[in-house]
Amino acid sequence: MRAISMLCLAGAVGLTTAAAQYAYSQSPYVPAAVFCADGGTAPCSIIPAYIGPDPDLDHSIGYTAIVGGLPTSSETDPQTPFDNMSWQSFVGLNWIAGTESAPAEKGLAATGLRVWQTWAKVNRVFGNAPVQAACANPSNLPVISIGSDGGGNPSQKNDDYYQASTNVPLIDINGNWTLFERRLNVTEIAYLAAPGGNPFNTLLTVTGQNNFVAAGDSVAFTASSTDPRGTRGAMELKIAWRLLGTDDDAGRYITQKVLLTVAPDLVIGTQPICATVTVGMVGMHIIQRNPDYATNIALEPEWIWSTFEHVDNAPLAETACDLTNPQACTTLNKPSCGGAASGAAAGSYFVPLASPVAVATNVPPTPSTTGPAFVWNPIQPYAKDYTQPVSVNGRTFYLGPQVVRCWQVYTLTDQLNAQWQAALATTGSPLAHYKLVGTQWGAIGVDGALPPYPSDAVPGLLSNTTLETYIQNNTEPTASGGPGSCVACHRGATLVDGTTPSDFSFLPGLASPSPARLEFAK
Repeated sequence: MRAISMLCLAGAVGLTTAAAQYAYSQSPYVPAAVFCADGGTAPCSIIPAYIGPDPDLDHSIGYTAIVGGLPTSSETDPQTPFDNMSWQSFVGLNWIAGTESAPAEKGLAATGLRVWQTWAKVNRVFGNAPVQAACANPSNLPVISIGSDGGGNPSQKNDDYYQASTNVPLIDINGNWTLFERRLNVTEIAYLAAPGGNPFNTLLTVTGQNNFVAAGDSVAFTASSTDPRGTRGAMELKIAWRLLGTDDDAGRYITQKVLLTVAPDLVIGTQPICATVTVGMVGMHIIQRNPDYATNIALEPEWIWSTFEHVDNAPLAETACDLTNPQACTTLNKPSCGGAASGAAAGSYFVPLASPVAVATNVPPTPSTTGPAFVWNPIQPYAKDYTQPVSVNGRTFYLGPQVVRCWQVYTLTDQLNAQWQAALATTGSPLAHYKLVGTQWGAIGVDGALPPYPSDAVPGLLSNTTLETYIQNNTEPTASGGPGSCVACHRGATLVDGTTPSDFSFLPGLASPSPARLEFAK
């Protein structure tokens, strides 16, 4: 009897194992988070110089993994190594400076100077705007400075409140402008100062750029190592901030107390703004110049682009487009991608309203017809004149642009986000409240057979709701602005002469005393 029972048990185990194996073979592939470029099992401070192993990159340009069907294994998944590199970079950049050898619980603490905050702002490299507010700073706070050209227009040479491509601002639910700053690493500064080791041809001045062009040189920023733990290439960052109010949970954000200064000709009454405020990070672009590497022949020697945003920014549109089926998207090149999904909660840039007072989504504020197009109120809310106050459950919101996300985050990126967020939550870091929207990279061999994507980037459309609010669905320039793609937008970057390509970077254009804003809209 015992023998029979054991035989039956063995048979049952065999059947269960076979069933489990079959189920596993049919189950969706889930990408694995790689928390550190050195292969460690916890988030670390290493900012990677390159993607990790990517077995499919030689055989696929990436579209087959995104549009042609989800990968079935890591061997057929070219995108996840890029997404892991993005997360590793985001974490390493937001590590507390000076604690790089500390565990994540200390290195990713809620307060402290982040590694990226030790990098130079663009005005330290290219000089300041013609007009700035003269503000005392006895506490030596970090400064967010909105300068002007002296004619009521914000200058790009300092921090900004105009989005790139569209040249219009974004307003949060507190009725304040969203603020933007740009930084770059020492590797990029060194190249700009003396491309090819020649300071006579410096890209930091108009004269130097003229010399550079006359010499027949081409802009080629310093590329990274091919080892994730090697030397990093030229890197640029763009950070979006919103002013936090008493109703905001600052513990969910990377925050800093700053001195906000605004040039007088941008303010009602022409008095400068000198205000101490607390800001929370709502978006971050990270780009790094990658090399030409025979092992990864499908990767163009251009840049790897990553964009992150806060999870509370904005809800998904009810008809949000699917990266795996772009041909089915019905809102391409339209000014709005529709309303939020039913039951969407309030976000930093979205207020759920009843239909009688609902407004169109992703529509920029209307500029003033006299004076500065988007003038500052002297006190908060700084964008008061471009909003409509509404009361919801006893709280006053300032209704400006109602923002929704027009594209779903790629399925595998979303799964990877969940793993990173869970790991970061165990450290108590506010980074757990951010998500990777996507990673874009230049691809070789795309034949343009999969419209509406640009023919040289994976994923084809990639936008941040705080940095490219109004162009998320643009496959080409429209009345709203340029294309909603990092690669497609930056491909138009030039030196000050407006014709010499500047290797996808807009920063050399800041060498002009009054840099022109790009006019993509048509």
